[in-house]
Amino acid sequence: MKKNLFYFLLVLITFCTATKAQTLTGQANAPAAKLALWYRTPATDWMTSALPIGNGRIGAMIFGGISQEHVQFNDKTLWTGSKTVRGAYQNFGDIYFDFPNITTVANYRRQLDLENAISTVSYEINGVTYTREYFCSYPDNVIVMRFSSTGSGNISFDASMQDTHSATPTLAGKKISIAGNLTLLSYEATMSLNNDGGTTSINGDKISVNNANSVTIILSAGTNYDPVTSTYLGVNAAQLHTNVGAQNDLAAAKTYSNLRSTHIADYQTFFNRTSLNLNDTKPTIPTNELRTAYNSGIYNSFLDVLYFQYGRYLMLGSARGMALPSNLQGLWCNSNTPPWQADIHSNINVEMNYWPAEITNLSELHATFNDYIYNEAMVQPSWRAMATSTGNSGWTMKTQNNIFGYSDWEWNQPANAWYCMHLWQHYAFTLDQDFLTNKAYPVMKSACDFWLSRLITDSNGKLVAPNEWSPEHGPRENGIAYAQQLIWDLFTNTIKASETLNTDASYRTNLQAKLALLDNGIVIGSRGQLREWKTRDDDPTEKHRHLSNFMALYPGKAISPLIDQTNADAAKVALIDRGDSGQSWSTAWKISAWSRLLDGNHAHSLVKYALTETYENLFSVGPPFQIDGNFGTTAGITEMLLQSHLNKLQILPAVPTTWPTGSVSGLKAMGNFTVGLNWNSGSTTTATIYSGSGSKCTIYYKNIANATVKDGNGNTITFNTVSPNEIDFPTTTSNTYTISNINFQVAIAPNAIEDGIYKLYLEEAIR
Repeated sequence: MKKNLFYFLLVLITFCTATKAQTLTGQANAPAAKLALWYRTPATDWMTSALPIGNGRIGAMIFGGISQEHVQFNDKTLWTGSKTVRGAYQNFGDIYFDFPNITTVANYRRQLDLENAISTVSYEINGVTYTREYFCSYPDNVIVMRFSSTGSGNISFDASMQDTHSATPTLAGKKISIAGNLTLLSYEATMSLNNDGGTTSINGDKISVNNANSVTIILSAGTNYDPVTSTYLGVNAAQLHTNVGAQNDLAAAKTYSNLRSTHIADYQTFFNRTSLNLNDTKPTIPTNELRTAYNSGIYNSFLDVLYFQYGRYLMLGSARGMALPSNLQGLWCNSNTPPWQADIHSNINVEMNYWPAEITNLSELHATFNDYIYNEAMVQPSWRAMATSTGNSGWTMKTQNNIFGYSDWEWNQPANAWYCMHLWQHYAFTLDQDFLTNKAYPVMKSACDFWLSRLITDSNGKLVAPNEWSPEHGPRENGIAYAQQLIWDLFTNTIKASETLNTDASYRTNLQAKLALLDNGIVIGSRGQLREWKTRDDDPTEKHRHLSNFMALYPGKAISPLIDQTNADAAKVALIDRGDSGQSWSTAWKISAWSRLLDGNHAHSLVKYALTETYENLFSVGPPFQIDGNFGTTAGITEMLLQSHLNKLQILPAVPTTWPTGSVSGLKAMGNFTVGLNWNSGSTTTATIYSGSGSKCTIYYKNIANATVKDGNGNTITFNTVSPNEIDFPTTTSNTYTISNINFQVAIAPNAIEDGIYKLYLEEAIR
């Protein structure tokens, strides 16, 4: 409580200091866009209230100040450190725009439109409307800012750019540049101002704009990082200078209208693939007020939808481009000493960052992680050298990782199996044979080699991983659940990959024999709980944030009520023991775990709790800010609507009572299916399934055998009835199938009373 009061007072003081010279009048209306975060005051704090834009490699945080605008920017590749020193992710720089003589503004609104990835600030002075727009263009590889107003000659300001390291800005004409060197990398950024009307001049370390009609500002930035060279360096500093300048010049030569429309068209190609409607209504109050009401118990399903789509927006902003995954903060960072170095954390965080990739129809974004895995495991030597240092073949790593192959802190050897889960899932969702052949299978096989050389036989004749750790607590011991469940998943998927490619028959036979002897890590303890440890019982009071003994439930596939109710019940007991509170990423993990147990109400109570663990700008609270909680919650909401990890489409498996009516389109399922669902309590539910590869489609839902299936031409499809709750039928590529006459029933597990659970969460949050 004292800590919360301290942060409140700090924010209040900061706000009052920043706005003491300005008065805000009027009440701005809600923006036209439905999916928007919006506010009636400027941001006062980077972490809690500024708004993010990004294109996957570069990004910025927008404050929306009135007399002074602050734009802080990043490049995902800007790191100190090297192949032998961890270093840390870095803040690139800060841009300031000082607007003279502003004392009173009316109808101020600051917003982030998720539908077009544009942040906007607008306000009125003496009847003139001023508008600022900010976006980060992937096609043009620059950050674009535009200041305009109604009328002409109204735009005047001073612009400056500051390096967060030792570089002194250089000014020439209408450009400001910074450039420098870190431990290994060189970096450079250039900002150009293009004014329509008015004048510009250099004034010390600033560029002054006077009486312009509008101004377009272009920011280009980059480093000479290269993920596949032996030095992790590509071009030299001179060529980097040329490249950054050329990027800026190319963008600046285009009209603002062209830059904007190209950006929107590119972004919406991805974002518009998936929509979610929970029969919600667009709120008329700002996002901070909506969040406060929601967290006070005034439920509005709109915030569920907004948060779901915000996760997809943040993925598009931090997970495109070169083979480098989003880090602990995505790519947004205002510190040169960020928490945990804003690193690539291998024991949950980077994996969770990519949980929404396949299922929410952003499969291409998975490449920034999967290509990184391939490069570090097969091209660069570090991970193979770490395996060799332990006396094993293949590759492995430790917990904390920089972008130069350096890995330290604690051994996390099963991470190689966890990483391979992502490679296999990308294939399973896309059925991309080239990817499986050339990237996924070689990496998976090499990870298997590590474990084939490391596993030992215990007293029961089972193969176990020796001296392993259950992140991030407990003693090391042989055969812990975390390692065993992941290795089981790795061996199972690698065997399937070998069969699919019809390759390595003798290797596959050996791997099958080892799998038959492998302890699968699913052990039921004295209280009927899924055990974390092989040789000792769990402490029922243990509330640790990591769910390391639940790998087989989620994100794995070995535990499910559809496979074995006893194991599913054991997982439920252990989840109850572990508790529902925790950091945002831990809460997000539990959403998917309860969804896999088909308990929609419990899952949704955790969605509500996750939204108490956000800041005003809906960044998830670690604390401090960690972006994995955003991504994990988006994935968890998707798991409530559709699951396919068992190679069957479980439609609406964990829909809570708070979502009695709704629709979703564009979700992806294994087998390269795209799924749309429309449900209404007490009436018929329909599903549409687009077959991207002509795979056999298997659907699981209660009494699904009573449904009707038709193809895209309206022809009735005769399906095979596996059971009253499961059917399958062949599909043809690029055909859409409609399943109707489905009797919708909300999936409620026994004794899951959402309001009561949520009340406990609120009480704990207040404490």
